[in-house]
Amino acid sequence: MRPVLLLLGILAIQPAFGQEEPNMNFWGINPGITVEPYYDSGEFDINVFPLVFQSSITRRLDVRLSGTLNYGIRNGSNELSHLGLEAALPVFFRKKEDKSALSKGFFLSPVLGVSRNLEAGHTNIGTWVEPGYNLLFENHFALSLGLQFGGTYFIYDDSADSWGNHFGVIVIFGKWF
Repeated sequence: MRPVLLLLGILAIQPAFGQEEPNMNFWGINPGITVEPYYDSGEFDINVFPLVFQSSITRRLDVRLSGTLNYGIRNGSNELSHLGLEAALPVFFRKKEDKSALSKGFFLSPVLGVSRNLEAGHTNIGTWVEPGYNLLFENHFALSLGLQFGGTYFIYDDSADSWGNHFGVIVIFGKWF
């Protein structure tokens, strides 16, 4: 967890050094509820650390980092169930006038997710493609909507590794600072 926070801190202050144009940074949340096919009826996970950071790299390309810390609601007992990080590189269809402008419009993004399922004892490495749209509102508030399609490789501690399909609905809201 400490390396994730250090990386987020470096990315947050990075735009202040050595750039001609001041860069706006997006901070938001990506609320999530997960229900796996193997969960018993009424069981689910809630992401209790849905923090999202996004910043422009070029006039068309951003970097986005999203945290995952799932708390599992189970019929027996509740506990932390999943820990991970997702990195995305949204490529916007329309180039901004300058790099410091806020990112908006249609984008297509490759996504890499790495996580650890603490309950089931496996590590997940996922690669997805995410088409989406960034909406801007007054006072630099924003909403990002996307769909993720791809696959996840499951590395089990005590059984054979396997591949699985991935589909996700992404709703991120926050503000550019």
